[in-house]
Amino acid sequence: MKISILSGGTATNELVPLFNNLTDDISYILPISDNGGSTSELIRVIGGPAIGDIRSRLTRLIPEKEKGLRKLLTFRLSDDAKLAKVQWNDIVDGSHELWRDIEPSTREIFRAFFIHVNVELLKRSKHQSSAHTTKKQFRYELANVGNLFLTGARLFIGSLDSSIELFSKLSGIDPKVEVLPCINTNFTYHISALLKNGLIITGQSQISHPSEDKLPDNYPPPINKTRPSTPTQEHPPLASEDSYFSNLSYTSPIGNITTMNHSFSENFSEFSDVSDDEESGNVPQYTHPELKKSQLHFSKTEAIEPLLSPIERIFYVSPYGEEIRPTAHHKVCSTIASSDVVVYSIGSLMTSILPIVVLKGVGKAIAADSSKVNKKRILLLNGCHDRETFGMQAIDFVRVIVESATYSFKQKHDGDNTISSIHQWDRFVTHLFYMENPKIHVDVDQLSERGVKCVEIKRDQSEDYFDLHDLQYKLTEIAT
Repeated sequence: MKISILSGGTATNELVPLFNNLTDDISYILPISDNGGSTSELIRVIGGPAIGDIRSRLTRLIPEKEKGLRKLLTFRLSDDAKLAKVQWNDIVDGSHELWRDIEPSTREIFRAFFIHVNVELLKRSKHQSSAHTTKKQFRYELANVGNLFLTGARLFIGSLDSSIELFSKLSGIDPKVEVLPCINTNFTYHISALLKNGLIITGQSQISHPSEDKLPDNYPPPINKTRPSTPTQEHPPLASEDSYFSNLSYTSPIGNITTMNHSFSENFSEFSDVSDDEESGNVPQYTHPELKKSQLHFSKTEAIEPLLSPIERIFYVSPYGEEIRPTAHHKVCSTIASSDVVVYSIGSLMTSILPIVVLKGVGKAIAADSSKVNKKRILLLNGCHDRETFGMQAIDFVRVIVESATYSFKQKHDGDNTISSIHQWDRFVTHLFYMENPKIHVDVDQLSERGVKCVEIKRDQSEDYFDLHDLQYKLTEIAT
């Protein structure tokens, strides 16, 4: 049995042992658009794809016999800038205690790539004191060592795919398990969220877990001054057959977009002087002002309030903020098309799953049945709402996946609203797995009418999480 897991973030990491018990032939497909945390610093200074989610999955797959390497590649530098720089220097020169349990020959291989990325960081860091020059010194605090290794390998080899393969081989990951970036690239890709009220949030971290960094500028204006409030739990949206988001659809592309009440075309001149911020390589000469903001100190706590207007759709943007239509990694499309089971795993629906599904080629691959059996397409419904999905019901989760997949069929993005003739929901989602006593409303009858079978899973008594034993049993029963 061949399984493809579409997911990002850390939530799915806890399911890795479960998936390993199902089959040896597993492919994890991950987005490359998360611009939060230490990844945001690597993007800002060096450029290239966001590799935080990829590194997180890779380190989770490292076998127990290589626990020394796992400890090294999951290590996060101190939140104190000076101490973080000392720790990094000790890792680069081979004197840090993390090297103690690693063979000398292996240590020198890893050190070669740490040295390479260290040189690149020093070359690209700017220290000019001119008032017209933005400092571009890399911030080492909270940097993840695994991210730095993957970046060094990618810069040296020139390929994201190859750097992932090198990471896997050096750390002893099972060669039958694949970790695939949804786009194979050396450049940075960002996403934006079009809100129901017509405004836009640019950047994945800004959508899902905005940084707490306080910057002196006033762009964009405060969130409570730009968007109307979202219905609260005390005043929930009226239910209907198609529920709260029934009127949302994939509209025409975004050209001269309005972002936080700032017309991009009108304000371009304010940010168009890029002569002091030019970089060679993978860092564009101009970057949308929202994407320049540091996302190093992001927060994923429950204290973050829901978006004040629901998300209508997710799309990719160029550094200028205009909508683009990237094509998925060819290996991702062929892998999904030939899979017996596709799992939309737990995590952030809008920022972990949809950035994969909207890519050209992915919708067609999901809809294609395996030559051996009818493909199962299983959505694992989250245990509770997050910042991005407040107010949504289970049917809305399925709908946005279907809309995103059909959007990927579109041949052009210049106002053509025609979608693929494949419109049956069960071509993209055949099963919905949800927890007993769900906090997200599940209308079994409505979903069944659209060909989606609902499967109840026992709840972990300690948290909003699937009971892993019951989940594995039900997955095995349906997938085989």
